[in-house]
Amino acid sequence: MMLLTQFALLLLILCAVTLRGVSGAKPTLKKSNHTSNHAVILSASRFWFNYRHVANALSIYSLVKKHGIPDKNIILLLADEIPGNPRNPFKNKIFTGGQSSLFDASTQIDYRGEDVTVDALRKAMLGTGGSQRVLHTDADSNVLIYWTGHGGDNFFKFQDVEEITATDIADILNEMEYRNVLFLADTCQAFTLGDSITAPNVYMIGSSLRNENSYAHHSDPSIGLSVIERYTHRLTQMVGSAKSLSSFSIQQMMIDPFDFRREQAHVGVKQTAGTRPLNEVPLSDFFSNVDTKNKEDVKILEKPSLKS
Repeated sequence: MMLLTQFALLLLILCAVTLRGVSGAKPTLKKSNHTSNHAVILSASRFWFNYRHVANALSIYSLVKKHGIPDKNIILLLADEIPGNPRNPFKNKIFTGGQSSLFDASTQIDYRGEDVTVDALRKAMLGTGGSQRVLHTDADSNVLIYWTGHGGDNFFKFQDVEEITATDIADILNEMEYRNVLFLADTCQAFTLGDSITAPNVYMIGSSLRNENSYAHHSDPSIGLSVIERYTHRLTQMVGSAKSLSSFSIQQMMIDPFDFRREQAHVGVKQTAGTRPLNEVPLSDFFSNVDTKNKEDVKILEKPSLKS
């Protein structure tokens, strides 16, 4: 009887160990069945000292173009054309520390300068901009929305002239047509911009929480300014070095690597009804062209490069 009891106890221990191993297994990525990827990339700040905000936006723009999203599916809004600024020592170029300029003859800016307004953004996202470039999405489209600039509790500034509120953002998303939206904001108190979002199938990621700032990563002595934000720099470095975006999840690349000690801010995450767990959503669902994505096999998660 004693031997039988000990044997039963041993079986329970083995089962517990086995179950622990299963629960700790890496999740398998599950790609969306959408048919197109689109992006709205916004830098809403003017003036030379906001160089880093234009660099942030162009870093994301360069990233999605590198992974196959065509310009016809990208709306790029830059409130200030830093590359052509008379104070720029590198005429018609913009750098964040690399050897290649983020701006060149192939860069297609859809809204620039005074054309970057809250009303213009709203019309562009809803496809009602008349003769201006607008999104052409449908119920099978995934949309990446990236905003950088100056923000506060439940608001985001446009050129220090006007603001868009968290309620305004929620209203726009309620009217948009899409399959899934990834809204990424890199600004002070960024996560509060998602406070009012209730539209389904929306992932919202903010680089800072309420009462937190988003900080610059580094400055360039030849320019005399900070050239990129910490969150955007780290994200673009990691995603840019990835061989296959279908091998990495949003959780793995956009959330887990960002700790408070490094960023001096906490990354906020919100998901609305209909979304999948972020450790099952591949980056390719938002950062690469569907044609490119479909050529890649969905794999078990790989370990990202964490070089900063």
